[in-house]
Amino acid sequence: MSRLAQAIALKPGLSGSLGSGDKVRAVKCQICGSTTIPGLDLGLQPVGDLILSRAQLNQPETFYPMQLYHCLSCGLTQLSYIVNPKVVYKNFPFVSGTTKTATRHLQSLPRQLTKLLGLNRQSFAVDIGSNDGTLLKGYIPYGVKFLGVDPSGDPVRIANEQGIETLHTFFDEETADYILANYGKADAVTACGVFGHIADLAAVMKGAKRLLAKKGVFATDSQYWLDMVKRLHYDNMFHQHLRYYSMKPLIHLFKQYNMDVFDVERSEVYGGSIRVFSCHAGDYPISKRVKNLLALEEKEELYSPSTYERFAREVEQRKQKLFDEVYNLTTKGKKVIGIGAPAKAATICNYCRLGPDLIDYVTEVNPLRMGKYLPGVHIPIVAEDFMFEDERPADAGILFAWNYYDEIAPKLRARGFKGEILLP
Repeated sequence: MSRLAQAIALKPGLSGSLGSGDKVRAVKCQICGSTTIPGLDLGLQPVGDLILSRAQLNQPETFYPMQLYHCLSCGLTQLSYIVNPKVVYKNFPFVSGTTKTATRHLQSLPRQLTKLLGLNRQSFAVDIGSNDGTLLKGYIPYGVKFLGVDPSGDPVRIANEQGIETLHTFFDEETADYILANYGKADAVTACGVFGHIADLAAVMKGAKRLLAKKGVFATDSQYWLDMVKRLHYDNMFHQHLRYYSMKPLIHLFKQYNMDVFDVERSEVYGGSIRVFSCHAGDYPISKRVKNLLALEEKEELYSPSTYERFAREVEQRKQKLFDEVYNLTTKGKKVIGIGAPAKAATICNYCRLGPDLIDYVTEVNPLRMGKYLPGVHIPIVAEDFMFEDERPADAGILFAWNYYDEIAPKLRARGFKGEILLP
């Protein structure tokens, strides 16, 4: 019997929604407080990054609503339900530096800010949600002093062990005051890949504004809602990701704190993202790129209810297409595995009802995830090497980390993977 055959196989977690007699509560916009309208519903889902040990497989799991709501006032798209951050980040197994693509992208921001602001050895930078310190390492060649802030245990431990000074806490006004008292004002503040994850957005905005020096820059990097809509990236929904940003709501948000969004650039990282540069009001002229992106959003009717309805309908069709592909392969005796076990793998598998009866295992290069199980569906997570040592090689692999296809696919082929690579 193979090692994998000994893994416990349980049925996939069920997705759910409100019954016809249930009363839907009003969901207020997390930026402007207006009442929102419901959109795409992925049912009840576990927290995607709360991967399970083998001992936890027979213990109860908590499933939370995962549905988008849209604000017709400021344009924000958000989740309706916020899971307690202390639950989400208690044992957070994500580390930033697992791919060269992500590392290059994160470390390009310190380079940009150093050039833009003329940062030097007297300058000070803070990274909110700094994880294992991958972004902060980008300041090292320029001699800039820096500090990370992050609530997740293992990544902070890894960062500090590597000499990347990191505070193990959530960033808020109290944290900002501590940094001010002990380090002084920050010339650059960054929040990359985490700005949509923060539950207490007001506390972060107040803290960042208080911490930011005159002529300083607060830069954020987030998945772009327009790209999610056009590319049907429903798998970017997970309980850490509370808000799905575009230009209109971001400008509204920063204005509330007397700040300007003065520049923006788009990137293909995360499957489509925007890097937004903000400052104290009036510190910098507003770039034409801000106006141009706002105009594009209007042209694409990004804030129209009909766009939200079409997105939900087409995602449902995409769900069925992936299930049919996997089901048809397995009924023909083909073996299907997953490649990469980020939070989006849990979203896809729970929503599309892909369990261990259809997917044998999921591979991973992050040691914090190896030997665990995807929440809800309980698919085993194994070291990537196993797929090349497997006595019965897979006929197909679902690349859950599809946003790194250009980096991952050639490596898999070079190591001998001959199966079909499916993109969810």
